[in-house]
Amino acid sequence: MINIYLSVLDTAEDKAEFEDLYIKYKQRMYAVAYKILNNVEDAEDAVHDTFIKIADNFEMIKKFSCQELQSYIVIIVRNTSINIYRKNQKNSEYLTRLDDNQITINVDFFENIDRDELIKAISNLPLIYKDILFLHYFRKYTTKEISEMLAISVDAVWKRIERAKKLLKEKLEKGE
Repeated sequence: MINIYLSVLDTAEDKAEFEDLYIKYKQRMYAVAYKILNNVEDAEDAVHDTFIKIADNFEMIKKFSCQELQSYIVIIVRNTSINIYRKNQKNSEYLTRLDDNQITINVDFFENIDRDELIKAISNLPLIYKDILFLHYFRKYTTKEISEMLAISVDAVWKRIERAKKLLKEKLEKGE
């Protein structure tokens, strides 16, 4: 990955300095990003985006003292992480609105099923789907809360709910 950043730089001296900076700050940057995003992939994206910004502005950054550089890097990674977080929130809210409309249509099928029969059918689902349905419909957790509990994205939670409902509907139609 470092080769991508180094390709932006011109001189061998700049590349060596950047490589030192990369080794010295990568873990710290990741820790800051992960603390904000609570997601491995998003934190890695934030660190990557930050290193690209650093490489693009390396001539200016070389002039900073060690303390200024550390502060500057933390500020960049923090702002980049916050931007990613906000973007994810907007996407999540949009998907939630879309999926809420879809759920209303799909849940109607289950309203006509006997509760005991429904619970029995849910208990026969694979654990991955059983947990999602239990948390969302019985414990009334939001998809965001479930995603945090299970350390998966909100999109993954919605997809599992969708698949669980489809599988559950198939089982109930077959009488399983």
